[in-house]
Amino acid sequence: MIKYIVTVTSFIFALNAFAQAPLSGQLDAAARAAKTGSVMFAPQNQEDEAREAYEEEMRARAAYEEEMRAREEAYRRAEEERLRALKPVNLFGNTLKIYAIINGEVLTSRDMQDRVNSFVATTQIPITKQNKELIMDKVLQTAIDEKIKLQEAKKNNVLISSAELKEGMENFAKSNGVTLDEFSNMLTAAHVNQKVFLSQMKAEMAWARLVQKKAAQNLRISQGEIKKTIENITKNNQKQKFMISELVISKKNGKHIEELVSNLRQDPRFELYAMQFSESPTAKNGGRLGWVSSEQLPDKLATALKNMKENDVSGPIGVGNDYYILKLEKKYTPGVDKLPTPSEAEVRQLLQGKKMEEISNKYLKDLRAKAIVERKA
Repeated sequence: MIKYIVTVTSFIFALNAFAQAPLSGQLDAAARAAKTGSVMFAPQNQEDEAREAYEEEMRARAAYEEEMRAREEAYRRAEEERLRALKPVNLFGNTLKIYAIINGEVLTSRDMQDRVNSFVATTQIPITKQNKELIMDKVLQTAIDEKIKLQEAKKNNVLISSAELKEGMENFAKSNGVTLDEFSNMLTAAHVNQKVFLSQMKAEMAWARLVQKKAAQNLRISQGEIKKTIENITKNNQKQKFMISELVISKKNGKHIEELVSNLRQDPRFELYAMQFSESPTAKNGGRLGWVSSEQLPDKLATALKNMKENDVSGPIGVGNDYYILKLEKKYTPGVDKLPTPSEAEVRQLLQGKKMEEISNKYLKDLRAKAIVERKA
């Protein structure tokens, strides 16, 4: 660009000098320009074209810079709005009361407020009129599970030391790209009680150790299981398949299902919502089911998928006692698309993870059924 501007400037100076030359000089210059095509002797209309091109480029650059400034301003405002939405919402006023009792342990309104603050800070899902009750239900169930897990771990002499808990916090902070001190400051800024956060982490660490201990004798995978799984995968690759994620909520807990669908269609973080709200075993991996064929799904779900486009989120689909919300990631067409066949090691890991998940879910379900929970508010 600099070279181009210098050339145009030189051209203009040449023209000024040329205008002061005798008529014979002009004729001679015109003749030489016609032979050589030199810009030094270009006709007036070429000068105008060059100037217009330069001015047009300057206008385009100014318009682009203005657009960039507008985008940056829009992003800044959106970020400010997001941060305002994530500010703690006082749900219980200043009164301290018993919210629930779980197997004799009290859960107060202060405990609930701390856990709601923790939920918003860690998920970045703000509380709105549409999802307030949904979040409250989720936080309460998580608090109940936390109490149940810690009680069961204690009963089975599964303990988490202070050193292990600190290491867990450090790893959590590191996975989020911050130091432990920075993470502690972030919790304080979000009005999250660090003791509550540590209790939640302790419950998950103790539960993982407890389930692993319980499942140790049931995680053997035979060569026959691996072979059969690979055969089924190869066979299914001959059928049309869908890569989908699911969010499952029982009908008894589905009074806010439409609000949830509305949120999912506005917020692209389906996996995050599935992790927080889904009652399916797939919740821990963001609701991902992977590739499935129509034959592997209930008819209502298969029919819904055939009418969906990639990245569509379905409405609530009632199947049995549950509501299903599906997100279609991709469609697979045999003969056109190709899928890799997993190795034996990958299949073994997949089957072990599935068994571990089944044991964990059944264990927690049984404990929930036995728990005495009194809702006070």
